Amino acid sequence: MLLPAQNVTVTGRVNRPEALMRLMVYDDLLNMHETLVAETASDDKGFFILEGEVSQTSPACLYVGLDGVDFVVSPGASYDVKIMVPDNDPTLSYFERPLPTLKIKTSTDRGIYRQLVISEEIIDDYVLNYFDEIFRRRQYRYLDSIRATIDRELDITDDFVLQNNTYRLASVQMAVNADGGKKVIQEYYDNKPVLYRCQAYIELFKDLFKNYELTDEFAKRNPELTDLVNIYQLRSLYYEDYQSRNWVKKQLQSISQKSKSHEIKNLVSNVLERFNRFAQGAEAPDFELTAFDGMTVRLSDYKTSLVLLQFVDAGSRTVDHQFETLSDLHHQWQDSVQLITVSTKDQLKSHQRRFEEHHYDWPLLNLGNDILLLERYEVRTFPEYFLILPGTKIGLAPAPNPDRSLKENVTKLLKK
Repeated sequence: MLLPAQNVTVTGRVNRPEALMRLMVYDDLLNMHETLVAETASDDKGFFILEGEVSQTSPACLYVGLDGVDFVVSPGASYDVKIMVPDNDPTLSYFERPLPTLKIKTSTDRGIYRQLVISEEIIDDYVLNYFDEIFRRRQYRYLDSIRATIDRELDITDDFVLQNNTYRLASVQMAVNADGGKKVIQEYYDNKPVLYRCQAYIELFKDLFKNYELTDEFAKRNPELTDLVNIYQLRSLYYEDYQSRNWVKKQLQSISQKSKSHEIKNLVSNVLERFNRFAQGAEAPDFELTAFDGMTVRLSDYKTSLVLLQFVDAGSRTVDHQFETLSDLHHQWQDSVQLITVSTKDQLKSHQRRFEEHHYDWPLLNLGNDILLLERYEVRTFPEYFLILPGTKIGLAPAPNPDRSLKENVTKLLKK
């Protein structure tokens, strides 16, 4: 965290002219928290230049609109890339579409990204071609074969690549050992440094420690890793047990106060920020969108109402059923709840026909080019629902869909 930042430059071309382009760095892999490094727009031919600062080699993501492709950036390096975003399939939502592909034409990162990609390909090929031998017959010798192949193909000296390969292979070793991860924990985690920036380390950590029962002896040997385990498990508990939320927050604050690790303090801060951003009573992200009748609508226009906000994309049987249920609830609620539907630009005409055919009388808004609104609400699927209290405060985020306990939650909020 205290390393001096250096410029990183990403130039190239994408098959999306005049698209929002962003370079984001994962500064917290446990929470997948991203920090914006650079932002621009591709020109009318798809060319773009992104330039910002990073302090160390880090996992990153290149975004074309909301479509992201994984990347790795190094301080002082420059990259010339080509990004291909698959053509839109109208039957798929934003989050079901195939991911973009990235080709590095040239780079000055000492071969780090290339070595990572080739290493991953070697490991994946072995796992695919020798699946039975590794996962069913548990033949340990294939791990040695993978290491030998990587050593023969690549001359790796960078710690970032070496660490990633080590823990990527450790995940394969866990399947070979078939002991619930005990040997892998002992060999790769117990009394070892915590590798916050190593994606393979964190991904394996999540598998190993989701339900891990810490002992006093383990905690004494691994105080920082113990804090990491507790943060991870407390975060899960927060979402699983509503009654425990205040207790979870207090435990996280205690961990942060006692820890001497800047990384641990940062993780707790990110977890709490995420909790608080959509906690009941937090400020709901405002917007200004156009309805299909041409009127401009803001969330703040309904600050005296309880609002049910619905985000939709492609239609399906599930979407049809939820609209039918939502229409029934709308008639029951009358004017006590204001419904607002926000449709992605590509699907607006389809939903407009739906509204006209079924005579739905609540606002249908066009998301248009304001795709970052989906990020501000952390929309992860479609349809997605949010209950907004009077004063444009968060009531429940996300809210359950109409087939579940939406009606009960609305009733509770109306009584408050």
